[in-house]
Amino acid sequence: MTAPDPFSLPPAPPIERRRNTLPLIIGGGIVGLLLIIIGGGALAFNLLTQRASAIPELLPSDTQIFAAITPNLSDVPNIDRLRRAFPETFDYQNTDETADFLKERFGVTFADDIAPWIGAEAAVAVYGLPIEQLSAAASSTNPLDPPATLDPLEEIDLSNANVLFIVATRDQRAAQAFLDKQRAFREGQGERFTTSTSGGVTIYASESDETPFAAFALARNMVVFASNAASITKLIEQRSDTSLARNGQFQAVAQSMPNDRIGTIYVAGETVARFSDSLFESANLDETNPTIADARSAVQAMQGVGLTMAVIESGLRFDAITVFDQNRLSSALREQLSSFRPTVSPERAGDVSSAAIGVFSFAIPADWGQRLRDQLAASPDTENTLRDLEDSLNLDLDRDLFSWFHGEGVIAVLPIDSAELPVGGYFALRVADQAAANRGMQRLMELVTDFTGIELRETSLGRTQVQAFEEGEFFVGYGFNGNDLVIAVGRPAMEAAFGAEQKLASFATYTNALKALPSPNSGVFYVNLNAARDLANRLGNEPVDPDLEQRLAPFRAITSSGTVGIDNRGAVRGTLLLSIEP
Repeated sequence: MTAPDPFSLPPAPPIERRRNTLPLIIGGGIVGLLLIIIGGGALAFNLLTQRASAIPELLPSDTQIFAAITPNLSDVPNIDRLRRAFPETFDYQNTDETADFLKERFGVTFADDIAPWIGAEAAVAVYGLPIEQLSAAASSTNPLDPPATLDPLEEIDLSNANVLFIVATRDQRAAQAFLDKQRAFREGQGERFTTSTSGGVTIYASESDETPFAAFALARNMVVFASNAASITKLIEQRSDTSLARNGQFQAVAQSMPNDRIGTIYVAGETVARFSDSLFESANLDETNPTIADARSAVQAMQGVGLTMAVIESGLRFDAITVFDQNRLSSALREQLSSFRPTVSPERAGDVSSAAIGVFSFAIPADWGQRLRDQLAASPDTENTLRDLEDSLNLDLDRDLFSWFHGEGVIAVLPIDSAELPVGGYFALRVADQAAANRGMQRLMELVTDFTGIELRETSLGRTQVQAFEEGEFFVGYGFNGNDLVIAVGRPAMEAAFGAEQKLASFATYTNALKALPSPNSGVFYVNLNAARDLANRLGNEPVDPDLEQRLAPFRAITSSGTVGIDNRGAVRGTLLLSIEP
């Protein structure tokens, strides 16, 4: 009987949707960090794989990290574009690095000893990590002092940690021959092995090796390497009803993953919660602070994090999904943060010039000023901060800033053909009350003049008048383009804000990227890699390495966005697309 696909289980019953923002903020932060990890790690680890259907059935429910990988991506749709961009990745079986590793570590070759038996599924699994020790080490690390950073890690007890590398087989005789050959080679290098038996399977364990390859066996149609023999015994004896595939948190994350994924990493929510708890405790944070209390509540409600990769027509798409149990979020959190769910129209980024190096669209909520006041008022040390600031500047923040400074905004960075100012940019905010925004900007500019002595004067921008300080090629100013308040550095940037010759919305790389992002979303982050390379080449003092230029040439853009709020399964999703030329 074929084992069910643990990534395609029936959907869970809908959970009542509770609108809140802190899980979105925390999830977005985790998403941002993990997208970077998966984006670099997936390519460095020869890419992630198709969904494994059987391996989670062999792992214990308390598995902390599970990653599916594959030795072959040749049959994946849209793979040709990826193959051209990463030729070394797809030919890894024949590279010198792979050959040297297999020969020196195992005394085998891929073509003769592995290719005859290797199947379509493979995975890495980790459980038993000492989370509190890892958290304590992380809290005491110093990135500015690498030796001190490594010292705490040396004190971590990993004796109970279990790491397994599991590969499906399609020819058990060939697989057994591989295991026998690599064992004979390792014995020839001085290693000694003990044997044990479980369920009729012989398990070999090195007496000296403490790596994930210390123990190995051919078990349950899988070649298994592990850090110890006990974890292989547990795999052999693992019952389906207590497996990772039946873990409720694992199922909740799996059901929220994109269906077109070809690779998966899962991190258990309990692991993240324990790690975060230790960090909170070691930092001695004031848990009477509502923000800290809400943050801890959100982390405790986390069911897990899922990282996936998909190969789509326009490039590589990475998704990070954080899933929360909304019933475990504090009622105060749900009530206090129930309304903030900004959406941003795609036109905010799409109206920017297609020559832009980078674009970031976002929304500023109407009540951000009041939220800031409430946050500061929660602490006696900061309660009067804004009041003191207003008194010292003779400023009414509610009238001069908070009342009008909200809406959909966009930041654009553009190249400028100038030796003195090679890069410029602008910030544009669509305001609801232009008159209030104009009065507020005038008051703020008066303060700038008082403090710096710099006075903005009226200057022409075509038929439009703007307020600007201009000295030679240096330009900084503001003006109104309809309901958009525009603050710009560089006259060409200000001109582009008032009317780009070609907009990003007409650029195929951008429009194709939008199709891969969540919609609606909370804004778009876009980097034009071609424009960024051109600028770097123009500013660089050294000639460009031709090999590096050739490697980077296929990459057109990076685009990222996230969902708005939490869906009915409690999931927050962030997406990053690496656009690759056809």
